[in-house]
Amino acid sequence: MHATAFWRSPLLRSPRQLHAWLSERGSLTRRLMTHFPDFSVQVLHEGFCRAHLDERTILQIGSEHVATREVLLCAKGKPLVFAHSITARASLKRGFHLLGRIGSRPLGAVLFADPKIRRSHLAFCKIDRRHPLWQKAVAVSGIQPPTLWARRSVFYAGQNQLLITEVFLSPPF
Repeated sequence: MHATAFWRSPLLRSPRQLHAWLSERGSLTRRLMTHFPDFSVQVLHEGFCRAHLDERTILQIGSEHVATREVLLCAKGKPLVFAHSITARASLKRGFHLLGRIGSRPLGAVLFADPKIRRSHLAFCKIDRRHPLWQKAVAVSGIQPPTLWARRSVFYAGQNQLLITEVFLSPPF
């Protein structure tokens, strides 16, 4: 993954109770379902948008529109994580063709079920109101702290790439 310096915040700077969640290499969705039995996925947006500047750097794309999926991962209706996924339009016809058809099913369930899909290392960042994903997370989840921890990684299906960013919202973590 071509991570920018912006996404190299040391994990040790995050709150201790978040360490295990941020560093989870398996399915975050599966882990959330284990800890929060009333887990649900709320689809907020599926469509095409321009990638954010730091996302363009990672996926090495221009300012063209990319396939975008945004969801809230919730427990008892309370938002826990804001997830933002993007991929090039061409990848919807190839490696990530299921992306546009999963509805409210967790994306992680699809990705981790396919042994051909591999994942990059995780990158971490403490984001604030200047970052568009902090702004989106707050807009859909309500009042949040002035900074939130996020992680991102790239999933690969052959040459196709899918960037997933997960923003961890205020406690219960």
